[in-house]
Amino acid sequence: MGNVLIKIKKARKFKNAIKFQTFDFDLENNDPCSDISSNSSKVESNYIIPNKFEESERVKRKHFVLKHIFERNFSAPVHDLLTNGCRVLDVGCGPGTWILDMASEYTRSSFVGLDIFPMFPSEIKPNNTDFVMEDVRNNLPFESNYFDYIFLGDMGFCFTDYEFDCVVTECRRILKPGGWIEFQESSRKLTNRGPCIEKFGSMAHKIFESKKIKTTHYSQNDLKKVPNITNINEDVKPIPLGSWGGKLGEEYQEVMVTALLLITKPIAEMYNCSWEEMRKLIDNMQLEMSELKSSHDFVRTFGQKEYSEND
Repeated sequence: MGNVLIKIKKARKFKNAIKFQTFDFDLENNDPCSDISSNSSKVESNYIIPNKFEESERVKRKHFVLKHIFERNFSAPVHDLLTNGCRVLDVGCGPGTWILDMASEYTRSSFVGLDIFPMFPSEIKPNNTDFVMEDVRNNLPFESNYFDYIFLGDMGFCFTDYEFDCVVTECRRILKPGGWIEFQESSRKLTNRGPCIEKFGSMAHKIFESKKIKTTHYSQNDLKKVPNITNINEDVKPIPLGSWGGKLGEEYQEVMVTALLLITKPIAEMYNCSWEEMRKLIDNMQLEMSELKSSHDFVRTFGQKEYSEND
């Protein structure tokens, strides 16, 4: 299908767009290149997890846990599309783990990964893959009705409700009639919660509210409000947390604890707590997860763009 960027270079330019740039991590400093460009440093985001090496590694580990639980990288009925060859966009691609895995499996399809942060690889990638540094809250540099399949993974933590509506509207514009859009979101609460889990959850919820971040996962009810989207469905899988879930539970617990530690600073600042207090709270949460057999639901919500009379 050729290089996707050759085609989208013809698209109109937008304000604040940082297109066709890719970057690698500075592994020695365990942090992405801090002075990437004057434009990228001014980009504002609600995402509360710092753009750091630890977050990249966490996302990679979580990807393979989810792939194991769901038994594949997607739940929408797009296998035949991907096998025969189609255009795919991964919104909020992070380090590119999902898209690189998909591109290696479906070699006839063309993939574009998009993110506001430069976490994705620049050199080592499949020939059918490109990455774009772009803020999805702006108009995107793609033609209308361009992609056959659009995937958004855990983007609910990045936007306010209003911003999420705008993002979905833009995704609908660039999605082909008959194409599919899929959201992969974690539920905001664990099952079988103890007092420490409840306390941390309440504190994190206040952080989300203060930043006006969407406090619920993107659901079927949300997607049903979007015009011209039909065949809406969802796939829900619980993931065990802690030793009661075997190796999978231990792995996912480590993934979650990494995320909790990365958001500890803003929570501690809001509640005037010390790092030691927060660390002890998280340690106790891990004990509760194993003792109470806690789990975490992941939800894949997907739908299809309707065909118009002219299609």
